[in-house]
Amino acid sequence: MKIFVGYGFNERDKWIEDMVFPIIMAFGDQVITGMELGGEQITDAIRDKIKQSDALIGFTTRRGNPYADNNWQTHRWVTDEMTVALSNEIPLIEVREEGVDNQGGILGDRQRIIYKEKERDRCLVELAKTIGRWHRESKIKLKLLPESCVQELIPIHRKKDLKCTYRLLIGGEEGEEIAAKILPIGAGGLFVIARNVPSEALIQIHIEYQGMHWTSSFECIDDCAAYLRKEV
Repeated sequence: MKIFVGYGFNERDKWIEDMVFPIIMAFGDQVITGMELGGEQITDAIRDKIKQSDALIGFTTRRGNPYADNNWQTHRWVTDEMTVALSNEIPLIEVREEGVDNQGGILGDRQRIIYKEKERDRCLVELAKTIGRWHRESKIKLKLLPESCVQELIPIHRKKDLKCTYRLLIGGEEGEEIAAKILPIGAGGLFVIARNVPSEALIQIHIEYQGMHWTSSFECIDDCAAYLRKEV
């Protein structure tokens, strides 16, 4: 998985790089940040990075001086990054530091992890649980190959009588067929989105239309592609 991490690029939040990044990488995931593009406002380049990520962790930690009521502001770009993830249906979790002002709005009622500086270990445990859940419930995007099959499917992939399904193989046991859609993404590419796919699963794609069938072998999800064979 690619996990985008939004946080303050300052000494006080350096623990995120030192402690959170290694946890993410221990799951075999890639850490994505906007560090080299950092600023007060997110750019189109950062939006693109978020859209290409599989999940997002946003750290809304204290920034500046407290208000009169002893609440703190946080990093505006982090809340904007979470909003981009939410609007693109990308799984996200907010880690909100104790005392940070409730932002309300689009992110106000979402589940979050509360961070207390003196109980940092509890926060790290909850983050590990969240990443583990993402792996169990992860959504994968499989590119359909080879090109010869894709060219046959492009004119018909939106037909109502076309049926696309996937099946998981976990521990030698085949699961039931699950309905899926074929989506055109990019220049001429067709993809199938599969949800709740465990990291250890193999996946098979099956497509049928008016007596024609296209089927893949059980593929490793790390390959991010399904190689179809046409059967008439």
